[in-house]
Amino acid sequence: MSEYAVAVDFGKTRLRVALMDGQGRTHHVREVDSRDFTSTGDITEAIVEGAYDLLRSARQERVTGIGVGSTGAVDPATGTVSSSGSLPYLRGYDMAAQLSGRLGLPVTVVNDVSAQALGEAVYGGHGEADRVAFVNFGTGVGVALVRGRRLDFGAHGSLGLVSALPLPPDGRTLNERAGGKALAPFVGENGADGPECDAARAGAVEAAALVIGFVAGLCDPHTIAVGGGVWLRNPWFRDRVRARLHEVLGGQTTGLAVPHVVTARLGDRAGLAGAGHLGLSAGRTAAESRPPAAM
Repeated sequence: MSEYAVAVDFGKTRLRVALMDGQGRTHHVREVDSRDFTSTGDITEAIVEGAYDLLRSARQERVTGIGVGSTGAVDPATGTVSSSGSLPYLRGYDMAAQLSGRLGLPVTVVNDVSAQALGEAVYGGHGEADRVAFVNFGTGVGVALVRGRRLDFGAHGSLGLVSALPLPPDGRTLNERAGGKALAPFVGENGADGPECDAARAGAVEAAALVIGFVAGLCDPHTIAVGGGVWLRNPWFRDRVRARLHEVLGGQTTGLAVPHVVTARLGDRAGLAGAGHLGLSAGRTAAESRPPAAM
């Protein structure tokens, strides 16, 4: 019998809930606007409502676990959101316990960029690549690393939480340079023109190339997959960052391997795929830990 998981992708602008099967295929995606959420209760209710709809559309006994990729810093051991700079009401939100208590299924919660990285590494068709790094240029900027199809969270669970790091020469953070909110006035069909726009774009390109270069040097991955709305929706950004990377790294003599940089092959679906993979794994771990049935 095929197993399914409930996959949840929660970001600052939208919440998606879907069923995912063991081949990484998503089914019955439900999406709601999360910009009006004001409390953790809003999040819990939206996820529970979406999950109940999915469970009614599937044989419930075939759904074995729930995986969540959530915005904010997440303690992977407990599934608690420890902080989120732009959504302060998330601090201390025990998302795993809240959802497990309501839905009666094992729940695993990680940061949303970590979920994207896992989905891309497992289902993105990267062949024999054992170390896959993921860089996200979306509403915020984040990094994650997958080794042997398992997430590497670092010593304190904070690997890749780089969005608030200040950059020279003016101390603005990565989010303020290359995050979607900062770039919104300067991208898309209605983007502004003129010197201010040119400076903002140039700063974003420089920051993005810097991040990808540091990921290459510090993590030495086989592949760096790049995603997020800013990267996926703006060809000028992708092209300029690639050109800047080639310019900076192409002639270096330090021995640094020039990274294999690709656009995330799962695109916008990577987060759901990674969350679903976590949900399937949570279900299998829970099944293995149950005592054998009495004869």
